[in-house]
Amino acid sequence: MSPGNPTPGKKTGLPPGSLVFVGTPSNNPIEISIIQYNEQECKEFVLHEVSEIKNYVCSTHNTWININGVYDVSIVEEIGNTFQLDPLSLEDIVNTQTRPKLDEYEDYIFCVLKDLYVEDERIMKEQLSFVLKDRLLLTFQEEKGDVFDNVRNRIRTASTKIRARGTDYLMYALIDAIVDNYFVITDWFDKELDLLEEELYKITTKTQLANIQQTHATFNAMRRAVIPAREVIFSFYKSENSLIKKKTHLFIRDLMDHIIHITESIEQAREKSNGLMNIYISGTNQNMNNIMKTLTIVSTIFMALSLIAGIYGMNFKNMPELEWQYGYFAVLGLMGLVSLGLLLFFHKKKWL
Repeated sequence: MSPGNPTPGKKTGLPPGSLVFVGTPSNNPIEISIIQYNEQECKEFVLHEVSEIKNYVCSTHNTWININGVYDVSIVEEIGNTFQLDPLSLEDIVNTQTRPKLDEYEDYIFCVLKDLYVEDERIMKEQLSFVLKDRLLLTFQEEKGDVFDNVRNRIRTASTKIRARGTDYLMYALIDAIVDNYFVITDWFDKELDLLEEELYKITTKTQLANIQQTHATFNAMRRAVIPAREVIFSFYKSENSLIKKKTHLFIRDLMDHIIHITESIEQAREKSNGLMNIYISGTNQNMNNIMKTLTIVSTIFMALSLIAGIYGMNFKNMPELEWQYGYFAVLGLMGLVSLGLLLFFHKKKWL
């Protein structure tokens, strides 16, 4: 590749607002689902053509448009043009490494958060982007599958609070679902730490060192998702944008309490995670001390036996035992008694 040409999937050298997908590509087709609702009714649609999306926005219903898949920048760009989104927002949507943030524009609020889930005993992250406009909420996900099913069911149920409120409350409800899932993830992680700690107190192995290193990586992934999310929710609460109603601020304040509780749990997990390495090092040192103690005891016993063997190997002529018929067996018995005596001595001293 010639100098100056950007590496595919990277943004080096490109001007701000350039749409380049950064992340793991997917072979799954992009899916667009729509839920329209008000107090009287709820309607759901699935679109197969992105060009149809503009026909599903009306002034009498709240509209939630969810897009699964952001790897096709042409589709994201077309959606952005349809709803007049700033290129900087679109740039953050297709860059799945964007740090959680909340930006306010003239006619919409843009938000990025990270959802967490467990896969093969590892915590994985998925980027979720929100665009809040009057009576409209756009959500962009990397892949199909999320933690919003309870919110969808509440919208489908008549006479619920979410049906009577606007899209600002819907955005709060979706963020609240993400934060509730943080509770699930932190509880799972805390249990994993407890199990690993119990194993370390029983026996220390090289496999456990790999588990500790994986635990640190998992903790860092959690922290990079949750700590910035606290800043986002705080900005959401402090926002004076007219798109966020005063009644919704009360619920966002409760959401702030939740995220603060989670961050405190993560800081406690940090101390426990760091303590695992100390336990491992202590256990390794203990194992080494036990090995050295065993080798020392064995060496001491063989020193006594070597002394006896050395005495009878000096080849003096005047050694009556050498001519004795049972001398060989007597010396072996003496060696056995000396070994047994030393073992009893070590046991009495509690060195064994």
